[in-house]
Amino acid sequence: MKPATAVRAGLVAGLLALGLAPALAQTAPAASPEAAAMLARMQAIPMARAVEAAEAYTPAETVAGGKSKALRTASARSARIAPDALAAAQAYADAQDSFALIVARNGKVIHEHYAPGFTPASRYATASMHKAVLALAYGPALASGKIALADPLKKHLPEFAGDPKGDVTIEQLLRMTAGLGAPPAKPGDLSAPSTQLMFAPDIRAATRGFTLVHTPGTTFAYANISTQLAGLALEAATGVRYSTWLSQHLWAPIGAADAALWLDRPGGNPHYFCCLQASARDWLRVGELIRNNGKAGGKQAIPAAWVASVIAPSPLNPNFGMNIWRGSPHAPVRRYGPAVAMTVPAAKPFLRDDVVYIDGAGGQRVYVVPSAGLTIVRIGKPAIGWDESELVNRVLAGLKS
Repeated sequence: MKPATAVRAGLVAGLLALGLAPALAQTAPAASPEAAAMLARMQAIPMARAVEAAEAYTPAETVAGGKSKALRTASARSARIAPDALAAAQAYADAQDSFALIVARNGKVIHEHYAPGFTPASRYATASMHKAVLALAYGPALASGKIALADPLKKHLPEFAGDPKGDVTIEQLLRMTAGLGAPPAKPGDLSAPSTQLMFAPDIRAATRGFTLVHTPGTTFAYANISTQLAGLALEAATGVRYSTWLSQHLWAPIGAADAALWLDRPGGNPHYFCCLQASARDWLRVGELIRNNGKAGGKQAIPAAWVASVIAPSPLNPNFGMNIWRGSPHAPVRRYGPAVAMTVPAAKPFLRDDVVYIDGAGGQRVYVVPSAGLTIVRIGKPAIGWDESELVNRVLAGLKS
């Protein structure tokens, strides 16, 4: 296998594991109506446009936005950043086939660029970036006592009573230390738990197909199943439809436009681990929420203490908090866990040690650098050569204060 082909094959395997490129799977003819429906859903998402074809993720449910205010803007010079640094960042984004790049400093947009065919209103399905939003949405539920990090899963999802998985805690789910996994399967195996979790008509039922492959609380292993169970538990604990909860407590308060959740069937379960369909500007608003310690529009939307907890290092992985990644300590090769082949390099350390970021497979990113007042959004084609620190460092190198 040629080197470039090997790299692309590794990326494909990783994207499948992380839930970005489901239509890459090759399947045998469906043997049942349910299998036929799953296969149809897989094939409806075009492999080559899995990020930008947000409309292909159906059925979908609206997450209502709020009263959107225009993003404030400033010139690079007034924000005390060298224009050449922004040009260098844009050049790197362009080389990685990016659709959107936005850079904001101290709450003001100083650079915003879209590739031909895209606009500020364009929505994208940015894979696992949804995971971070779910973690933030836990804040109000925890503060109101509706759920606790120490709660076992079985307290909120009764189908796990009597099942060892029922003793996994909410915190272990959010920290990716729940120990859950599934046997290896070929791409396109419709009976595989991971495929069921993506495409079955009842993905809550599909969660029962996963097993404990590690003792809970002993191993970091990034897994879609952990976030799916965390989302199901949140909705059960609050007694409120997730789309409504997310709208009321996060999406509307940050002034975002309407977004959409991907459901397993009309009125069914959201995919909590992926595919929140939103614009680059609204992802910038999410990053600003983190940078401002949970405040949006001068009001505390998410408790500041919870934001601090979400971005704090986990005991088993200092580069991970709760569904949000951390740039320090330097990880020359970042790994998602023992069962995921894909890795992400960072040739150089970040130029600031407080970088945190939202990760979607293939280089979908929201970077937040509180000490520099920076929030950076990149959305684009899944990038084979994505270097984790390169884009941010090109911007940081141009700061004048």
